[in-house]
Amino acid sequence: MKSHRLRNHARFVRTGAGSCSATLLGVLLAGQSANAQEAATPAAGASELTEIVVTGSRIRGTAPVGSAVVAVGRAEIDTAAVVNTTQLIQEVPQVFNLGISENSRGQSGGNSNITLGSTINLRGLGPFATLTLIDGHRGVPQGTSGLAVDPSTIPMLALERVEIVADGASAIYGSDAVAGVANLILRRNFEGFEIRGRYGVADEADENQVGMIYGHTWSSGQVTIAAEHQFRSSLNGEDRDFFRADLRDEGGRDYRSRLCQPGNIVVGSGATAASYAIPAGGVTAGNAAALVPGTFNLCDPNTSQDLLPQQERNGFSLTFDQDITENWSLHANAFGTKREFENLVAFQTGTLSVPTTNAFFVAPPGATLGLCPASAGVPAGTRCETVQYSFRNDSPKRLNTGFSESAQATVGTTIGLPAEWQLSIDYTYGHNEDEANNPLISQPRLAAALASSNASTALNPFGGANSAAVIDDIFSNFQLAQGTTNMHVMEAAVGGRIFDLPGGAVRVAAGYEGQRYNYATGVNSVFRHFERDVDSGYLEVLLPIVGSGNAVTGIRSLTLNVAGRYDDYSDVGDTTNPKYGLDWKPIDSLTFRASYGESFRAPGIAQIYGNTNRLFVQNYADPTLGGALRIGATLSGGNTNLQPETSAATTFGVEYEPDFFPGFKGALTYFDIDYDGQVVQFLSDLTILNREADFAGTGIIVRNPDPAFIANLATTLGVTGVLPPVVTLFVDGRSFNLGSSTMQGFDAQLSYAWQTDSIGDFNAAVNGSYLTKYEYAIAPSAQPQDLLDVIYNPLRFKARGSLNWHIGGLNSQITVSHIGAYTNNLSPVKRNVDSFTSLDLYVGYSFADMFGGTWLEDLTVALDVTNALDEEPPFVDVAQSPNGGGGFDPTLVNPLGRVIGFSVSARF
Repeated sequence: MKSHRLRNHARFVRTGAGSCSATLLGVLLAGQSANAQEAATPAAGASELTEIVVTGSRIRGTAPVGSAVVAVGRAEIDTAAVVNTTQLIQEVPQVFNLGISENSRGQSGGNSNITLGSTINLRGLGPFATLTLIDGHRGVPQGTSGLAVDPSTIPMLALERVEIVADGASAIYGSDAVAGVANLILRRNFEGFEIRGRYGVADEADENQVGMIYGHTWSSGQVTIAAEHQFRSSLNGEDRDFFRADLRDEGGRDYRSRLCQPGNIVVGSGATAASYAIPAGGVTAGNAAALVPGTFNLCDPNTSQDLLPQQERNGFSLTFDQDITENWSLHANAFGTKREFENLVAFQTGTLSVPTTNAFFVAPPGATLGLCPASAGVPAGTRCETVQYSFRNDSPKRLNTGFSESAQATVGTTIGLPAEWQLSIDYTYGHNEDEANNPLISQPRLAAALASSNASTALNPFGGANSAAVIDDIFSNFQLAQGTTNMHVMEAAVGGRIFDLPGGAVRVAAGYEGQRYNYATGVNSVFRHFERDVDSGYLEVLLPIVGSGNAVTGIRSLTLNVAGRYDDYSDVGDTTNPKYGLDWKPIDSLTFRASYGESFRAPGIAQIYGNTNRLFVQNYADPTLGGALRIGATLSGGNTNLQPETSAATTFGVEYEPDFFPGFKGALTYFDIDYDGQVVQFLSDLTILNREADFAGTGIIVRNPDPAFIANLATTLGVTGVLPPVVTLFVDGRSFNLGSSTMQGFDAQLSYAWQTDSIGDFNAAVNGSYLTKYEYAIAPSAQPQDLLDVIYNPLRFKARGSLNWHIGGLNSQITVSHIGAYTNNLSPVKRNVDSFTSLDLYVGYSFADMFGGTWLEDLTVALDVTNALDEEPPFVDVAQSPNGGGGFDPTLVNPLGRVIGFSVSARF
């Protein structure tokens, strides 16, 4: 009987009797996290041989040499108290939530995340430095960035497991695998029909998930179909008391803004500027004497924004395999998903130039007014004053909406050739469409309303009521950002045995991969189109120098793997990357491994040509003002001079599975990564002024820019926000090859499984990451800085441990997650941020023993609790921003708090 294929780039065969190589199985399982398990046992009538996918090698029958695999298996997925694949993967300690996630967008790459998706960020090296695969094939990137692949496009119910190789892998897979690769492996060989539902509730938020999976196997093939619906409500900042602007009660700073309602009248500029707080109820010419110089109102403009957006996902997946003859088979997989979001953002604020022509104009007694700027749209010589203002009481809450829709399919064939060789040909098509709608102020209509002398059409910024028609007219603008990606990938690979050495068969894999991308990005239906072609060739050779045929004392096996890949890009040139791996077994239960590889990441189309080329008005925390906010103008757009990033990674590891201690597995890996020419951009970084000295000579930060320069950008590109009369800060938010980093550290995985006759079976596991070095230079001329354990950078220590107990129909698990303490250097005085430890619980019961032989035997109910002790995030002295902050660190801690979930599943 022929084997059913679990389609991927590399696989080995396992029989039910366990006759496969113990070496390969040990490499796979030694890196697994708690409760990770092997692929499901084939159902009755299915083949006895099942090919297991192993990420990190293209040679059939081998696991990656020199690199460890960390796996999250189906058992972990079943007990995870999460509603999407991204949340599942973020629980792995080697994964950081820096850059692109639904609740943290302030780090590098965050500005492109306009649809509030998430990516996998291994080791915190960057949101685009990890390659995400679906069954070994590249996933279609999001349309608005052309870079990120959101793992939540795959329904959790469709996953067999996730395999992560946290090692440079461009020699195997090409671009983006600088920090490593994450492979989302779909379920196959499922027999029957299963439905599953879960409902979870937190304080002021809830989530639900419902899905089904159907599969059927026959003697020569299989089909598995899964579909899933996921929903999570939004979480508003007003529902969490740790999110606020005034942090003085915790020893922090007061980050409240002067952009308020009622606001403040400012006359003059610079050191001679005088502020007058508008009294409650407003000010008119009749009570102008109530304006007192030197006073000002303070308020919290961001508290009402959402900390987590509302997200709704609907997705499906399909896998199919069919043997045509003994040496010829067909295979296919496909998925499709649509994610829709709604996100309340902060009320619009601005520094308004109010001319004397305004119907509600009030000047402080005795004040000398300056001339109006040209942007005020009034005759030359007209006098103006400034009003620091918020539209909080005028406009409804601003709701950003949008969606991200992806579909992808791979079809292929595998042909057995003479002498144990095999040819495989695959074609993948992927399509993504993104859209984000952001309501904005119309700058011309705002200027007209401020200049109007007619009370029915004028804006009153002095604390009085405003006409709904006037406000609607001012807020008639919007930004509809859209992007589509079409991806075509053709792969042809051949591999097999070349000849035999005393240590075993020398095997090789060689292939061609052609990628074709078509991008279209646009704002308000004005589109730009781009193309990228990539032609690649690779070769990988496995050399078993010592094996069972020539083993000696101290060298039971010695295996060398050599791989190389050439990639030619139509827009950024070509690159060649090698990788070398070595495994040495001095005894059967102990493996030493080492690897060296060079990797690269090609800059994305949006980084090269720009996605939204525009001038944005943003509030920056300025240490020269004691941490108060300064209004700045920020440029977004492309940079056609970008080059690929490059890296080199070295690892050494040891794996131990002693015969005298059955059930125990341990693995320790040391890694050293040098990463150069990193593409960085700071469009979303509102704390950049805290590191101003690092940007000397780069032009990224410019104080008091040339007014003509700002006016030209505003005229040619347009402005989002209210541009102040005098711009005192400019930040170039485009992408540049400026960064370089060095990282060193250790990964460790320990697991122990044991069975008892009377009290059930147990499985304990720990997975941790400990960094010893992380230095980063923000620009080529800057000195590398030690940023290990510094806010918004990789942490020294992250770990996750679990204990599972199974007896009869009862399955329970306790999981502890820990992140270490770190330093907040964004405060005037460096402050320590406390460590954070959370406890998760799971209890499930299967009725198979109680109701065997009835329809209830395949019913399982479960209760799960995330953050069972409802631990609040550690206090962090950072200002609120549209991208999080405000008393806590959104890159590390989920603001939801305790979530209690109930789930039920039934199989037929």
